[in-house]
Amino acid sequence: MTMQPSGETSARPAVSPTHNRVLSDSSVTVEHVISPNRFQDTFSEMVASPLPYTGLRTPGESDEKGDLKAEKAEIVDEPEPVGWRASPTWIKLTLQYDLAYHYLKQRWGFFCAFLLVGIVCCSIAIGWRFRLKTFNIADPDSVHNSIVQLSANLVDVDPSGQEMILDWDINYDCESIGCPDVNIYFDANTLRTDSSGTTISSNVKPDPIFMINGGNVLAMRNNTDRRPSALTFRTDVAITNAPTHRTLQSYPYDKYVTQLVFFAEEVATNDSVSIAIVKTTGIAVGFNVQLQNITDIRDNFGTVIKNIEVTRGPVVRLYAIFIVLVVWFVTLTFMATCVMNVFFGKGISSGVLVLPVGTLFAFTQLRGTLPGAPEGFGAVIDFVGLLPCLAILTFCSIFMTAVFLLRDPERDIPRWHWKQPGEGRRRNTGYSV
Repeated sequence: MTMQPSGETSARPAVSPTHNRVLSDSSVTVEHVISPNRFQDTFSEMVASPLPYTGLRTPGESDEKGDLKAEKAEIVDEPEPVGWRASPTWIKLTLQYDLAYHYLKQRWGFFCAFLLVGIVCCSIAIGWRFRLKTFNIADPDSVHNSIVQLSANLVDVDPSGQEMILDWDINYDCESIGCPDVNIYFDANTLRTDSSGTTISSNVKPDPIFMINGGNVLAMRNNTDRRPSALTFRTDVAITNAPTHRTLQSYPYDKYVTQLVFFAEEVATNDSVSIAIVKTTGIAVGFNVQLQNITDIRDNFGTVIKNIEVTRGPVVRLYAIFIVLVVWFVTLTFMATCVMNVFFGKGISSGVLVLPVGTLFAFTQLRGTLPGAPEGFGAVIDFVGLLPCLAILTFCSIFMTAVFLLRDPERDIPRWHWKQPGEGRRRNTGYSV
């Protein structure tokens, strides 16, 4: 092996302290291996840098393989164009956004999981907050002061037929009065009955709706006779929107009211017997049925009066408004697309141009998902939401389909690239504005 002359060795440039140093070398400190990756340190270095932040790499930095790039020629600053200049506050916000984006991108898995969990929790919380409330018109304090104790269960609300179905259970606490036979009366004019009957409506005292046989009650409690029927009955209570003037057309803001009037009397003596609603249960899907107020009017016969209010649930109203807004946003988006492509000549993908045709049928199906909405069309949300949007989408579908007969809608027309009015005409025919 031949030895190189000492002159060549002396002419060799000096080697940097870290030249050809491997990462496993014990002389390499942590600072040389691991660059600072903390958010605040990076931001402070960028702000303290004398160069303006442009997002470009500085000369001499390493490339993707880790090799050092050659030094570039000195960059001569060009004069900034006259116009809007970013303020220091805006530059600082831009730096913070870039650093935050980089920080989240490196931890995208954790960020996505956190975002999904947050969305699910917020959605469940909102749904639970606006859930339907249980039917509640009871007087729990009357359980110790009443002989006939009623428990009501809400079965259904029919806004079209304007009636409300209630099931009633009776607890006859009669030991203190000797368990006589008792009749229960409801206001007959607030109940829906078979119209084929021959009974003439009037404002006289109604017929009893249920009779309690005291002897059978005692026999069932003593288990001496289990043949008597259960103490339960059903009523179809009439509801009306006359005082509220908010009919089914006002969906989802229709509102109905009704009044329950009931009392109890002994069969033999017609003496009044105390009666009260001590428990209420049940939910009518899509409706809130609540006690409007407790009247302080007391008569001489122990009559109980309950004013009830029936409205749509908050979640139903929120969903109906959301659907209307979605329909409008989609319609306006397609209308803007139609204007840009058909009238201004901006090229758009053909797949987007045929979407309004399918959206016409999607809107009608979306309207069918509204809970409790009147069948067909006729509600206020139809007149202010669905019908005008369907009309707009119909015209958009016609124009965005017919444009295929005249030109290629995926390409920009020459006029779209004109910088000044009549630019193409001036160039071809000498036309001037």
